[in-house]
Amino acid sequence: MATTESRVGRVVISGRDLFICDNLVDPALVAGIGNGLKTMYFVRKEKSRPDVPGQAASADINPALLTEDPFFLRLRAIAEKMFPGEVLRDIRAYINSAVYGDSYYVHRDSPEGSNDVTVLYYANLIWQPDWGGETIFYNDDNDAVLAVSPRPGRLVVSRAAILHRGTVPTRSCYEERFTIAYKLGSGGSSGT
Repeated sequence: MATTESRVGRVVISGRDLFICDNLVDPALVAGIGNGLKTMYFVRKEKSRPDVPGQAASADINPALLTEDPFFLRLRAIAEKMFPGEVLRDIRAYINSAVYGDSYYVHRDSPEGSNDVTVLYYANLIWQPDWGGETIFYNDDNDAVLAVSPRPGRLVVSRAAILHRGTVPTRSCYEERFTIAYKLGSGGSSGT
């Protein structure tokens, strides 16, 4: 039986923090986002890295929404709580839509020495373990050290420099795997 209790777990990968957050987003927002993404238009333009073949389907999020929309305001508040005292600024937000047969590659969202933050939100309202779609995180030696299941409404808040790769749905899954990536630049401490 799934719990509705808020949970935050912390993992350190190659000296960089990663937080797995469950039940921190209001259930009404989770439902609204999950249902809304099914109607969006996606374009195959996103690449994990510039040097790899193939493009994944994505949709950009209007930057104005990041400062107005309750969902993005909530994601920012969670990121600020996980990395207290840091000044975070919006870089980009977009939605990924992965299906069986797509390819994602190991990459970093920011350069290796960066303190930037990525908030990854799993948007499907239903997801079965047999459907795959985990996000795999790697240490700096390219060893897989953590697999995060795409549980509905789950967030991963992490340093953007952690190596990672999204995996795509398995052949037994007829659903798109939706994630929202919200990337925040870290301008250092707030210096109170």
